[in-house]
Amino acid sequence: MPIDVMFSEISPEPVAAASLGQVYQARLRSTGEVVAVKVQRPGVQSAISLDILILRYLSGLIKKAGKLNTDLQAVVDEWASSLFR
Repeated sequence: MPIDVMFSEISPEPVAAASLGQVYQARLRSTGEVVAVKVQRPGVQSAISLDILILRYLSGLIKKAGKLNTDLQAVVDEWASSLFR
C-alpha cells in the first residue's frame, strides 16, 4: 500500500534513530491515530544476515574447540530470530 494512502502526514525528521533504522511519527489516514513508523536503513538486513552467518560459523569453531559448555549456535540462532520481528 502506498505511504500517502496509509498516512495523512509523516514527520519530516525522525523522532528516534539507531544503527538499524529510524522512527518517524505519522498519522493514520483511516482513523487519525498518531503512530510510530519504523523505517529500516537500506541494506541492513543483508549486512546483518552476513554477520549472523559469520557468528554461526565462529560459534561452531568454538564448540569444536571445546571452549564453551553451551550450544552457542543455538544462542546465536535465537538472538538472530528476534532481530527482524
